[in-house]
Amino acid sequence: MTFKQDIIDALTLAYPQILTFENLASELMASQERVVKSVTELQEQNYPISTQGRDIHLAYPLLSVPAILKQLETDFIGKPVQLHARLDSTNSYAKENLTDLINGEIILAHEQTAGKGRLGRNWTSPAGASISLSLVLKSDIPFERIPLLTQLTAASLVKALDAWADVKIKWPNDIILNNKKIAGVLVETEFSGRSLKGIVIGIGINTNVDQMDIPEDLQSKATSIREEKAGEIDPNKLVARFLKHFENFYVAFLGSQHTEPFLSICREQSVLIGKDYWIIDKEQKRKASIRTIDPTGGLVVTYHDTNKTEVITSTDLSIRGEHTYV
Repeated sequence: MTFKQDIIDALTLAYPQILTFENLASELMASQERVVKSVTELQEQNYPISTQGRDIHLAYPLLSVPAILKQLETDFIGKPVQLHARLDSTNSYAKENLTDLINGEIILAHEQTAGKGRLGRNWTSPAGASISLSLVLKSDIPFERIPLLTQLTAASLVKALDAWADVKIKWPNDIILNNKKIAGVLVETEFSGRSLKGIVIGIGINTNVDQMDIPEDLQSKATSIREEKAGEIDPNKLVARFLKHFENFYVAFLGSQHTEPFLSICREQSVLIGKDYWIIDKEQKRKASIRTIDPTGGLVVTYHDTNKTEVITSTDLSIRGEHTYV
């Protein structure tokens, strides 16, 4: 997709300016016929590219490595960046190619066809309308501390998204806007024998997805930032902001092992704390009052049936409202 990505890069860097096929062809040092053919193919793949006569422009910015790097303010997170037209899963790709990837490298895809969330749930992304990102870490981190990366990532997303919206966190890994999910986090580990080979943090964010493009059975639970805020989101600005906040939290965490800088955000922005929810696992469904998040990242709850307070650390369960997702 190299030439097509060159077109996307040029249109994204020019956004919201309208270009002509002539100046686009000149910029890319290609024939207008080749540009027209590639643009038509991108439109057939549902990329949000509009054309009228000689004019061409994007409905909203698309992922672009030059646009990300132009805004990136990190030392190693997000360096380098890979951007693919289509992957089944950025996490799967990262795990399959982990040996060749370096600490801090990120994998992006315009379209993800078979992504997985927590509990094996599907997380797909239409072309150009969402962010599918996987971040590779190869730093030394105690195994028992790895689950905290979910909350560290969630806090980083909250900080990155505050330029657009006041989002909340549904423990352990969902980002919520107006009581609907807009993003999720999935942390996976790869081992070689007993040695940790690497950590892959997968993130899916619904940026410019139309509500009608969300599967019907998920429309009451999921939405996009654009749908809720009535404005187009620049995914490159969001990625660059996220990577900066992640690096700040991550470097400080590696150096001190202190969790309060990011867990305090998870508590402050929790959509659960102070309310009652159903805790559902494979064996039972119990009502509980959500108290807080403890220093290890566990969810502190008091069960109604026993009045006992416990710390939930397992993520192999669901937390639901009386009749709603939140």
